[in-house]
Amino acid sequence: MSRRTIVVGNLCFCVLLVCRLGVAAEPTTLTATADANPISVDLVATVSLDGSVHDLSGEQGTLEDGSAADQFGGLSAMEYSGEGNRFWLLADRGAGDGEVTYRCRYHEAELTVDPEHHTIKCELVATRLLSAPNGEPIVGSAVADEAHLVSTDPNHQWTALDLEGIRRLPDGKLLLSDEYGPHVLIADLSGKVQEEFPVPEKFLRRARTEGGFRTRGVAYNRGLEGIAITPSGNRVLTMPQSPLVQDSVEYKGMSLGVNCRCIVYGAHHECVREIVYQMDSKRNGLSEVLAIDEDRFLVLERDGKAGLEAKEKKIYLADMRGATDVCDIESLPETGLPQGVVAMKKTLLIDLLDPRFGLGGERAKEKAEGLCWGPKLEDGRQTLWVCYDNDFDSANQTEFDCFAITGLKD
Repeated sequence: MSRRTIVVGNLCFCVLLVCRLGVAAEPTTLTATADANPISVDLVATVSLDGSVHDLSGEQGTLEDGSAADQFGGLSAMEYSGEGNRFWLLADRGAGDGEVTYRCRYHEAELTVDPEHHTIKCELVATRLLSAPNGEPIVGSAVADEAHLVSTDPNHQWTALDLEGIRRLPDGKLLLSDEYGPHVLIADLSGKVQEEFPVPEKFLRRARTEGGFRTRGVAYNRGLEGIAITPSGNRVLTMPQSPLVQDSVEYKGMSLGVNCRCIVYGAHHECVREIVYQMDSKRNGLSEVLAIDEDRFLVLERDGKAGLEAKEKKIYLADMRGATDVCDIESLPETGLPQGVVAMKKTLLIDLLDPRFGLGGERAKEKAEGLCWGPKLEDGRQTLWVCYDNDFDSANQTEFDCFAITGLKD
């Protein structure tokens, strides 16, 4: 497939925008709790892409809601490929919150940042469609997912995913997390799923009761939102978007709480621990987790508001050292923790709404979704990338932010 530069048409506007933001951004200096090294954070550049861009999937026609089958957007995660400026961009289940039979996919793109001029060039290189182990196409349809959930056939094969996390494994394959099952999967670069991690029973989503409620498992549309793999490749951490049903309280159809139970996988893809990350608010959600080293992670925590209503868009440094294994605890309170239980320690690293970055106020995006490392800049600073989900709305833009960090991974 031929490359497509997907900033054509709004590049001039975006360049002017990122120049202003890049110049305005001032370093935010923090102190790491583990080693007391000063941490400096700068916004290098940001770019917005038109919501009507088409991808390179080759899909034809329109979906049930009239949206294009090859519409680019709905980014739920991003990951650096490890080569040059090549990134992988993961799309979620499609427009309409699962109402369409959108083919699940990820994109390969070149994201090139110019720190001198504070600009980002985005060039779409390829789009890969995902398929199940049996070769069946994987779709984002909630109807297909529900059919599998209520099936009594033990041989029924799932064909629907709501993909939310993507990471690069040491062998170059893809590690994926999903909200529906939830699932933790390995796929090859063509997009074919090859392996599935066992997910603890307490996380598995249940069918609704006659009253319309669920009693256990991940809450609807709140499954395994983020996934991280440590530098050794021997530890995987995956987090739900919000607490499990049994770890929260039901309020107007929502499961509210602050104690997010997370899964830690070992070198052989087995669950070795369950630990707790505590959110700032019962109405917040977790969007992504990214490994720094074997014990420390970045966690993207946010509210569901945009513009002036947005109050919480934060990236925390979270440390699992000392966190209690809660595998044997069947239910956690919606706030607080049982005696003797210790959650991950968290320290604020970046407030995306800090006025010095120029990302807040009226221009604040609702869904900061993806987080990944990128190649180092020429001056040696480590880049950290954030992507935003536009919900496949052609009227909304997809955004990428590039930060430069020193002192965190030293």
